[in-house]
Amino acid sequence: MKKIVIVFFVLLLSYSSLCAQVRPKKPRDLESDIKLLRSSRVEFDNGKYGEALRLANEAKIARREIVAWEADTLAYALKPCEVQKEVQRANGVLSDVLAVLKKREDYDAVEIVERYVGKKTSAFFNNSADALVSYVSTRRVFPEADRLIGCIYFLEGEYSLAKQYLLNAWQSASLLDVPDERCDILYALSDIALIEKDFDGYEKDLLLIVSGDSLLKNKSFERAFMLIVQNGDAGSMEKFFTLFRSEDYTVLDAYFKLASYYGERGFADKALKAFALGTLTAFTKMYNTVKARDPEFEYQNLESLFTEIARFSDIVDWASERQLWKGFSDFADCVQKAGNDRFAFDLYTAMAKSAPDDYWKKKAALALSDKFNR
Repeated sequence: MKKIVIVFFVLLLSYSSLCAQVRPKKPRDLESDIKLLRSSRVEFDNGKYGEALRLANEAKIARREIVAWEADTLAYALKPCEVQKEVQRANGVLSDVLAVLKKREDYDAVEIVERYVGKKTSAFFNNSADALVSYVSTRRVFPEADRLIGCIYFLEGEYSLAKQYLLNAWQSASLLDVPDERCDILYALSDIALIEKDFDGYEKDLLLIVSGDSLLKNKSFERAFMLIVQNGDAGSMEKFFTLFRSEDYTVLDAYFKLASYYGERGFADKALKAFALGTLTAFTKMYNTVKARDPEFEYQNLESLFTEIARFSDIVDWASERQLWKGFSDFADCVQKAGNDRFAFDLYTAMAKSAPDDYWKKKAALALSDKFNR
């Protein structure tokens, strides 16, 4: 009996050892994760959230299977002693290691390396084979899919689950194919924080969004534009829009949300700065769009820009949907409360004369009447 038990355990250990050595199979489609995610987004846009959720989860599974095979293939390709010697002679230089793999006709490994180099460039990996192998291993997570799943749960009112997936996406944001999507993740997290009345979290998420704006870190720029906003000199409003530009459009909503948040809590200086940067970013976006449509357009003053914008209904609609006219109006309110009546008066006047949105045009005229008795 003891012999039978011993034999059984020997066989079991042998079987376990064999199982442990089973290598991942090559997926039939090395782009199945991306294709599934695209399909999930289509279903999401069509309001079919259950199907979108299913496809997003399948995309995550496909990503893990693809990366498991890629990591294993590279590990085995670089494992033989003779390969290790050649890699050492090449000092791990990616281009030289790729040449070694080509010489050994390790086609799968070559395809993987060339695909990642083609997508990210050799410079991204510092031309290091070790860096590329390490990067491949980290790609088992799929932040784009996690973000989409988080958005689905958000729309379903499952805020705890939504936050969990969005945080997963944020922790892997460095792997996003489109870096700007990190802002989308943070915007979604800020929405949940606001719903849950986590105001510290709300502010933190919005500050993380604007932290990527180089202008926010430029103290000389900040001092210059805030001096103009606050000095009360005649012509300061036009000088502000003539001298400065802000082209990081991903932070636009964050600046206006921060401005409103700070204003409601009595942080007047912070609110003024955020309104100034938000309005400047909105202005820059509208100006650049008009200039691209009509290269002969030359900026003279804010009133003329608003008049030109009125020619393009899609720009007007976009600005209304993004509440940019409200942003200009709120900026004027904030400047006036800060004591710069001249700046506020000129901004209200430009809006009252030519803002393309009738509601905000009338509101500006009413503000002039109520606040300046003119």
